[in-house]
Amino acid sequence: MDTSPEIPSLEETLHSPNMDRASKARELVRDYLAMVVGNENNINGPSIDSTDSLYANQIYPLVIALVPAYNEELRISETLRSLIDQSRPPDEIIVIADNCTDGTAALAIAMGVNVVETNKNVDMKAGALNSVIDKILPMLDETDSILVMDADTILSPHFIRSAMHALFAPTPKGKKPVGGVGGIFLSLPVKWSLASQLQTNEYLRYQRRLGRRRGRALVLTGTGTMFNIRTLREVVEGRKNGRFPNLGDGFSVYDTAALTEDNELTLCAKRLGYRVLSPKECTVATAMMPTLRSLYKQRRRWQRGALENLYAHGIDRHTAPYLVRQILTYSGAIFLVLYITSISTALGKHEHIRWNNPLWLTVFVVYVVEQTFTVRKGGWKAICTSLFVLPEIFYNFFLDLVYTVSLEALIFGVPESWGRIRDTVSGKDEGEKKDSSNGKIDNRRTRKGRVLEFGIEAAKDLALGFVFSLPFWDLQIAWDLITVFVLVGFAATIGRLIPVKTS
Repeated sequence: MDTSPEIPSLEETLHSPNMDRASKARELVRDYLAMVVGNENNINGPSIDSTDSLYANQIYPLVIALVPAYNEELRISETLRSLIDQSRPPDEIIVIADNCTDGTAALAIAMGVNVVETNKNVDMKAGALNSVIDKILPMLDETDSILVMDADTILSPHFIRSAMHALFAPTPKGKKPVGGVGGIFLSLPVKWSLASQLQTNEYLRYQRRLGRRRGRALVLTGTGTMFNIRTLREVVEGRKNGRFPNLGDGFSVYDTAALTEDNELTLCAKRLGYRVLSPKECTVATAMMPTLRSLYKQRRRWQRGALENLYAHGIDRHTAPYLVRQILTYSGAIFLVLYITSISTALGKHEHIRWNNPLWLTVFVVYVVEQTFTVRKGGWKAICTSLFVLPEIFYNFFLDLVYTVSLEALIFGVPESWGRIRDTVSGKDEGEKKDSSNGKIDNRRTRKGRVLEFGIEAAKDLALGFVFSLPFWDLQIAWDLITVFVLVGFAATIGRLIPVKTS
């Protein structure tokens, strides 16, 4: 007979009038921080010991902000000020100075926040976060929360309060509970460049798309995300029992082998049955990559990481939507090959191309209107960049190249390393490197894996060969396929222009 005590639900725990747990958790965290030299005068700094209620008879959870930082002395002050000036500040702010060789730690201590310095951490951001989360997670109650944000990011003034309301709202009947709330990232006002403007436009459209999805997020971004403690504990348990990948060392919240640890943690939350949200009030401002070279480096890591995360987690009902999105992404790249080949073949055969066809002119005009309308909140620079059309077409070509190179690297298990991009102009890495697949020999590098790899590559090459050769042996069929693809895209464009209820 099982005599273990029944664990109350999260909502039952949240509505408990007993606040002893919150006080105990706060005391344990402060005892831990007090052991770090330099924090002595900051333990009771920004803490507000809030007892404000979120909902009726519900105590306000303890909020701990973790800010991993590597040589961020130029930006850390603004980041911390955005935390301290929140309409609901965090109870504790902990800067994790990760192998810093500059004044990051000293600046943080001077601002009255706590600092924990890593000791020879080689696992970059994920390793830095794990080093602190491993310590404080057992101290916290399931009603508490952890905010993780980058050290070069500025939160909107009501980020924490809005995230708390979304994270701990009573779960409506028939809906999944919320496991994490992420920020919607926008660009910091910095020196203008075409590369940064193209990214800004991309993020403006993503913000609008999230609004139309009522905040249902695809990824909990590392620029700013809040988790409840129950979710993080279940992730750790999932790594221990083999449910989730754990290619790195130890059993922690973050898989240190993942190139994109934020995306990987999102998949874990989804597979646990949680919803992840990005409310419109939760925005974060962060720096854009100012050059195509640095942008290429960043997006290569993002895409390679996203593909490796899917490879590691496998396909189930929770990860299938992410696979479908990847298939649609690569379908667009294949369409580009078909379109360019068809145009080249038609011109080579001196066939007449009806550039002034009313249907195609309508499609083009509606596309430009939709692209411009969706960036109108970005000001005249965003609007002009969209109206010029060609820069954004080039940008899409650039992203297709990134996606293609990343897929090839994944299929063949090509070992690659990424460092921390400190020089955003040259894209040069600094500090420790993180390897794809953590430098391990995975299934793709065994004999059986190589056979499977060859089969996948052969199928892909056959498909590309068919698409590439189609215009040469039947140009009309190629144009028909292009017409279908364009009209499907046109219908999606019209759909994005139709107003929907966003709240």
